[in-house]
Amino acid sequence: MKKDINILIVDDHPAVRSTMVDVLKEEGFITDKAENGESALKKCTENKYDFVLIDVQMPKINGIEVLKTLKAQNKQIPNFIFFTAYSLPEIQNEAMKMGCLAFLQKPIQIERVISILKQSKGTTVLICLKNEKQQNLLYNSLISKGFHALQTLNVDEALIQLRQINFNYLILDCDWTQSEHDIIRATIKSLSSNTVCFESNEDEEIHDIENRIFSHLREIS
Repeated sequence: MKKDINILIVDDHPAVRSTMVDVLKEEGFITDKAENGESALKKCTENKYDFVLIDVQMPKINGIEVLKTLKAQNKQIPNFIFFTAYSLPEIQNEAMKMGCLAFLQKPIQIERVISILKQSKGTTVLICLKNEKQQNLLYNSLISKGFHALQTLNVDEALIQLRQINFNYLILDCDWTQSEHDIIRATIKSLSSNTVCFESNEDEEIHDIENRIFSHLREIS
């Protein structure tokens, strides 16, 4: 990985900041840190970051307000990854609607953070197919072509991933129930996500699924 990805880590707990800085530096990222929302706003105004990893709950200015303020200033917004110790669906939905990259629960799984940081530099695909063999073949083929793919075993798991990460594409099995399809599409819509959903089934060849992705990428390029 090129050592040119700049990350701002924002948390009011010094131990959390220091741990994340140390681990991410070892992974080759360039890191900076801020102890609260006010400091984060100042740093984002003065510096250019690729990512901001920020706690939702902080004194004075919380993580959501930092992103709102930057958007109101028409600044070039880094990719925001929120984390919180609390289960707050309404705040999570608000964050996703504002275009955050991910919304994660504490305690922070640093491996998960690193995976998201690396995935975000390419095209991300969430695969939710019933046929395990087909799903594995598609996953391996996409990875070999430079995509960042994630497999899910069922619709419930897919919904969790969609609420945490803004995927570019979702490959969804046609054979899930209509109500499951409706829930998936309603979730994507409620999050104001740009996720493109392609329906497929076990009869579709892997290269045909990939060609639909490639065709769409050409259309939007």
